[in-house]
Amino acid sequence: MTSPLTAPLSRRSALRGLGIVGLTAVAGLFASSQAHAASDLVVVDQIGTGRWDEENCGPTSTVIAMVAAGRTVEHYVSGTEGAAVGGNARAVQEMRARCGLSPWNDPSVKTVDYVGAYLSDLEKGIRDTGARATRALFKEGMEAAAHGAVVILHVHHGRLLGEENADYGHFVVAQGEDSEGNILVSDPGRAQSIGITAYTREQLLRGQQGDATIVS
Repeated sequence: MTSPLTAPLSRRSALRGLGIVGLTAVAGLFASSQAHAASDLVVVDQIGTGRWDEENCGPTSTVIAMVAAGRTVEHYVSGTEGAAVGGNARAVQEMRARCGLSPWNDPSVKTVDYVGAYLSDLEKGIRDTGARATRALFKEGMEAAAHGAVVILHVHHGRLLGEENADYGHFVVAQGEDSEGNILVSDPGRAQSIGITAYTREQLLRGQQGDATIVS
């Protein structure tokens, strides 16, 4: 049931532009007015996005988050075609450039001397498009996601998946809940096998690697 207080305003619009304090303040209202948060998550595969596809969870998560937040992403392809391997290669490659990970004219070249990306790189790409990126502690970001915010989470992939051989940091995007109150996550590193799945708060906290970024 939708409360009259929230009916004229989508959950995404209500959260847009709010910092952590604002998110905390509205959390109680959303929890009482709607049992479960809606989700606009999409599936984008980091594999097939160019020479650095195995490192592209960051820019791929940024594309996913931007789309879920209702922002325009240049060259984004929706639906089954976009979810396929390489279906959004151009959008991810351009996001790499916005994040400062590759030059604009050559996505096969790295402009950084480290593997993957940092949250600060992703925030740079988000802000370069005119969107907002708000840094949060992991647990705060997780709870914001449960209430409808679009959040990039920095996780330890192996601990999240329960796979001992997946020993590396990873970025995923969280937004909304399923009918049982578990948080929905789009995983660019397992787009074909997992896509969008739900995790308990305990599972996500067990997989925590670093901070979170709220995209609006």
